[in-house]
Amino acid sequence: MIVLTIALLLTLIALGFNQPLLWLVAAGIAYFLIRRHDRAAVKGGMSGARSGSGSGMSTPASYRDYRIRRSRQERWDRRYRRTHPSAQQRRK
Repeated sequence: MIVLTIALLLTLIALGFNQPLLWLVAAGIAYFLIRRHDRAAVKGGMSGARSGSGSGMSTPASYRDYRIRRSRQERWDRRYRRTHPSAQQRRK
């Protein structure tokens, strides 16, 4: 699909040398293509929230996602404190 869209854009640009309106159509298609790509990147970033720590992640999409992530982080913290008691002594 993306290959066809890029081919369409290149065709519109090539034909636009005679009709500048085609350049405007190509610019509009490119704009919507980039917007769709940005939205997909944001949605794709949420799937990584299940696998790792909270550093470097985007904000959750909903309060439910936030609560799930927060409860997982709290469980991990409790487990870490239980299995690494010497880490607490160093922090104090």
